[in-house]
Amino acid sequence: MRFSYNIIYTLLLTLLSAAGYAQVVEDSLRKIVSQPRLPLEQRIDAMDRLGQVVFFNKGWNEGLEVLRSSIALSAPMKDGRYRARTYGMMAASCFIAGESQAAYRYLDSAQFYIRRSNSGLIKGYVLYMKGWMESRDHKETDAIRTLQQALDVLEKEPEGLKYRQAVYSELAGVYFKWYDLMNVEKYTRLSLEAALRMNELEKMISATQERGGYFLNLYRTDESRKPALDSALFYMQHSLNLARNNRDRLVTPSNIPFSAIGIANIFLDHFPATAANKDSVDYYNNIALDESRKTRQFTVEAGVYNTLANIAMDRGDYNDAIAHLHNAIATSMKDPLFDKFNLSQSYLVLANAYELKRDTAMALFNYKQYMDLYRELFDVEKMNKAKDLEARYEMAHKERALLEVKLLAEQRNRELIQARYLSGIKDKQLLEAQYAAVVKDKALLNAKYASEVQQKALDSANFKTTQREQELKTIGERFAYNRKLNKIYAVLTVALLLAAAFLYYAFQQRSKALRQRQQLHNLELDRISQEHRMTVLSAMLEGQEQERTRLARDLHDGLGGLLSGVKIELSAIHQPATATPQQAVVQKTMGHLDNAVEELRRIARSMMPEVLLNYGLGEAIREFCNGLKKSGVPVSCQVFNYRDDMSPSRQVTLYRIMQELVNNAVKHAAAKEILVQLQQRGNRIFLVVEDDGKGFDTAQLHALKGAGLANIQSRVEILQGTLEVESSPGTGSAFTIECAVN
Repeated sequence: MRFSYNIIYTLLLTLLSAAGYAQVVEDSLRKIVSQPRLPLEQRIDAMDRLGQVVFFNKGWNEGLEVLRSSIALSAPMKDGRYRARTYGMMAASCFIAGESQAAYRYLDSAQFYIRRSNSGLIKGYVLYMKGWMESRDHKETDAIRTLQQALDVLEKEPEGLKYRQAVYSELAGVYFKWYDLMNVEKYTRLSLEAALRMNELEKMISATQERGGYFLNLYRTDESRKPALDSALFYMQHSLNLARNNRDRLVTPSNIPFSAIGIANIFLDHFPATAANKDSVDYYNNIALDESRKTRQFTVEAGVYNTLANIAMDRGDYNDAIAHLHNAIATSMKDPLFDKFNLSQSYLVLANAYELKRDTAMALFNYKQYMDLYRELFDVEKMNKAKDLEARYEMAHKERALLEVKLLAEQRNRELIQARYLSGIKDKQLLEAQYAAVVKDKALLNAKYASEVQQKALDSANFKTTQREQELKTIGERFAYNRKLNKIYAVLTVALLLAAAFLYYAFQQRSKALRQRQQLHNLELDRISQEHRMTVLSAMLEGQEQERTRLARDLHDGLGGLLSGVKIELSAIHQPATATPQQAVVQKTMGHLDNAVEELRRIARSMMPEVLLNYGLGEAIREFCNGLKKSGVPVSCQVFNYRDDMSPSRQVTLYRIMQELVNNAVKHAAAKEILVQLQQRGNRIFLVVEDDGKGFDTAQLHALKGAGLANIQSRVEILQGTLEVESSPGTGSAFTIECAVN
């Protein structure tokens, strides 16, 4: 016996109304929820949708936590519709997670709060959730009754279409289980029509898939209906292509494996076993198995194993078939809402495999499992009750239409009776005249004359009655014409409103595009201004360095040489045996010249240190700090891991920043200790200058900025680095510069 897979649960996630891919939807909903001035009703609605997206794409517990937050937000609301809707979502979520007791508690809460609201839309939604849970709890008769009550409520609501589509789909799923194709056709058709009217991607995918399942079952009842098989394959492939081509827009891609396995089984069960068809079976089975594992659709995964078992049975490999069937049974049991029909078919095929292996004990055991599930599924009493409920539901609709017809007939009868009453009055008058004629023999001629007059009056009354009936008919026709005219006016009004909305939308989009273009233009101007500023700063600092180099060279070569020549000339003066006052003055002057030459060399080295050019930044900083320490300034220097691979211009810029920071600490901070630290980590350079001076308030940093701090900030910008300042009054200061090596 070959196993045939039935698609039953095609809309597990019908309560999701969001479109777009899951992460984008979640990010946009979180952005909406974070808006501080968002009205409470809109915040609750966004929280509910966010909870659904998180539940089905990240984790059950995280999603339930978001829904609990929504319940807390809706607590102050007097209208119970908000808590009723959220509790309904929590009930379905817990039921999917296998927590049926918690699910029914939340459902009771939803039913309690909906009684505190006049919203028919949410009442219909809560009834739908109740029927949804009853269907999955194998209470099909109760589910049909509840879902029909939901339809009665939702048909009166202008916005009830989205929930009616879900109810249609759920009723189709129930009748799928019982193989009631008449009702399956009805509700799959209504579900697809509603999904197309709403133009919602996920609902169209699932509804198309359900429609394909109907045609497949129709073909199975009569295999001479080849067009039904073609329609089944068309709808299934259309559903799969629609889902795979728009995967990035799906909140959950769970419909993909359902469609794939349905197509695989169509090729396997109803097409010739050619090589091309076998390749199609393998192709769609692989899609179904891969997608079912990704989306945790255990029903589909079990169905794939069943299909593989059937293929193994056909080639006589019973051991392989038994292994696949055990995998199918184990996978089905993972699903809290497992499909008992498919599970029963797995047991049946497994019993057949053991029987072919002549293992009668295992064959009997699995056949008993199949029979237990079969009796539970196809309970005749439940099916008859459901059909009776459906018949009553249809009868109620027909009686309602009949009552409307009777009401119109009664109104027309009332008008006719009134006309007949007037005619009766005239008849009474005629009888009285005839009686008067009999009583008054003497006035026979007058009586006859009066009778003729009354007859004329009667004729006139009859003529007026006929004329009145004609007028009523004309009025009715005019009323019908006016109703048609009103419908035309309504359609034209709606068309005009839609055109106005489209024009407004186009205007908004154009305005948005112009604003974005203006923002891009402003950003480009800012970028050009920044580049110009950096160019000017670079040119200015390069000019300063060139001027420093020239001044250092002139001082060293010009004034230094001159002072050295004066010292040599004074040294040439003959020293007498005994010192004279003039000789003491000469010796003192030579000491001053030595000091002047040394100071000149120090200034020249400060303006353009040769150590920086010859040995790099690290040695230049050490030499600078050692020079200050010799002059009595308490400076410490630390250089770690510096590899001297910076360009000369960047080394000079960083050296000038260090000079400026140390000079500021010496001049303004009254520091007892100054620390200069240079460190290289990979491609990053860190320069730290700390002191234990009097410090300052960093909140007033902009007010404190003089030429020194401005020069430092400008040089940091040229290096494309960052400057961090840490200081407070009485605790010293710390300046940290970070930049790239090149």
